[in-house]
Amino acid sequence: MNPKAEWGIVGMGVMGTSLSRNFASKGFPLALFNRHLEGVEEKVALHKQQLYPELHLAQPFEELVPFISALASPRKIFLMLPAGKPTSLFLKELTPLLDDGDILIDGGNTHYQETEAREKALTHKGVLFLGVGVSGGEEGALRGPSLMAGGNEKAWGLVKDDLIKIAAKNSKGNPCCAFFGSGGAGHFVKMVHNGIEYAEMQLLAEIYSLLQLRYTSQEIQQILEQWTTSSSKSYLLEITATLLSYQEGNEPFVNFILDQASNKGTGAWASTAGISLGYPNTMMSSALQARYVSSMKVARIQNSKKFKTPTPRGEFTTEQIKKCYDLSRWINHHQGFEMLTVASKAYHWELNLSEVAAVWAEGCIIKSDLMDTCITLFQKEHSLLQSDPFKVLLDGGKEEWKIILQQAVANEVSLITMQSAWSYFIAIKTEKSSANIIQAQRDYFGAHGFHRIDQLSDDLLHGPWSQSTS
Repeated sequence: MNPKAEWGIVGMGVMGTSLSRNFASKGFPLALFNRHLEGVEEKVALHKQQLYPELHLAQPFEELVPFISALASPRKIFLMLPAGKPTSLFLKELTPLLDDGDILIDGGNTHYQETEAREKALTHKGVLFLGVGVSGGEEGALRGPSLMAGGNEKAWGLVKDDLIKIAAKNSKGNPCCAFFGSGGAGHFVKMVHNGIEYAEMQLLAEIYSLLQLRYTSQEIQQILEQWTTSSSKSYLLEITATLLSYQEGNEPFVNFILDQASNKGTGAWASTAGISLGYPNTMMSSALQARYVSSMKVARIQNSKKFKTPTPRGEFTTEQIKKCYDLSRWINHHQGFEMLTVASKAYHWELNLSEVAAVWAEGCIIKSDLMDTCITLFQKEHSLLQSDPFKVLLDGGKEEWKIILQQAVANEVSLITMQSAWSYFIAIKTEKSSANIIQAQRDYFGAHGFHRIDQLSDDLLHGPWSQSTS
């Protein structure tokens, strides 16, 4: 008879398999489960167990009852299933088989509000539930992911030592794994991570568009590779420089990829969450909109034939572009962390921004030297925008930021996200905005009222037009 497994992993896709190999390499006895679907998914867990040496002692299953029976009590089960309906359907099968005190972890990209509801429902049934954001892709899951947990605090206490063992370690030697609060806190943090990721990716795509005005793809690859040795270093910058090095024939391989960006929904969730919280996460939203525009390939082709584009004339330096890029990234990170601050107050999570930065500093897609800087900054600062390092960066690059945006306009290069960074910065530092015009308009057509700058009460007032329009 096989000894009881300490962990059960459900879902032997790319991420589930990599996470299983990670657990096994740390010495955890495992039970692996993957559904049996005739002619589609058959003996998947067994195949993975036989394929990877780390899993040779793991027990593979295709039926739930034997899988559950193979786990030591209290059972610890990590779900690595597609979010939404697949996870919901599986939980309906699994939950009746669990006992009080069993621990269930959803490691998928589940919406934080759905995680919130599941924790309440499962707690009522005696099951301890955690929603854990897992970042780092296939390699991160295997070598050490970034893990963002939320949900039942008792469950966290029972599994944190194990999760710390499989998590990445940042440059300070600390595990990229933390508990952020009740309900959907962990999945909210992961969602914001993905929103920052969307904007970081779009910024690099826009940098590429700008550099194409003056440089060949090979030269752009070399420029970006040089940037990876500077304070601009990030995982996404590194892989962008790397992927540009691939050729097919005499052409860069990327030139053969259809220019229609996909998305899996987390960018839309992040954008919507910002709206719900009343926070202007403009860069996440603009990056999402850029993907939507890219998907309109037919319309773009038609419009490109109707509206002429000027002959490229790039009058800028790579140093100017780099400064613009660095400043835009600071705004992106500022918005992401500010959004966490707003959510923390709204949902009573008490998020520690330095701790979030530490979790994001390794093992995830948005790891970077800037994120390492954030760990230290947030130990004494509350805002990246108010920090001295940003002021230094701004003083040394604000004029270059303007020049690059002017060049983009002159050459008709779309910089949706980079322009969003600039517009946000200008708006957030404008003491007296033009919103008084909005308030006047609202009062004129809808009698919504407004506050005067010289009034002492909180009463809503109306303009002189209210008499002439009544």
